Amino acid sequence: MPKDGKGEGNTVCGTDTTLLEVANRDLWQSPLISRDGYQCGHVIRQLVEPSMCTIRYIIVYDEIADRHIPVPATTIRDITRDAVFCDAKATSLRSLPSLAYPFERAIEEQVHEVLAIPPYWVEEARLNLDPN
Repeated sequence: MPKDGKGEGNTVCGTDTTLLEVANRDLWQSPLISRDGYQCGHVIRQLVEPSMCTIRYIIVYDEIADRHIPVPATTIRDITRDAVFCDAKATSLRSLPSLAYPFERAIEEQVHEVLAIPPYWVEEARLNLDPN
């Protein structure tokens, strides 16, 4: 995985955007709890879009499948000192594709399709539409 040159994270390059993988001490090892109450792994990192100062995904270690999964930040409904609560069912979270590098837009589309939510770039494009 290529380094970003700043020494802290890793750059995850797709064709349309650049996401930076970074650690977050506040969330590290927090359990991810699904909408239906199941623990689906532990938060280990996050993918941020530096140009927007925005967290796009949290990276969760799925112990059952021994893999990392990208969970869209838009699915997070609450963060407490005990856990991160997600607005997705456990079966959907376990159906997400594994995080792979580079993290291409096609994989991001797959993630959003599995969760039946619009991708962040579609939502942002709607917000940026000029009514004139």
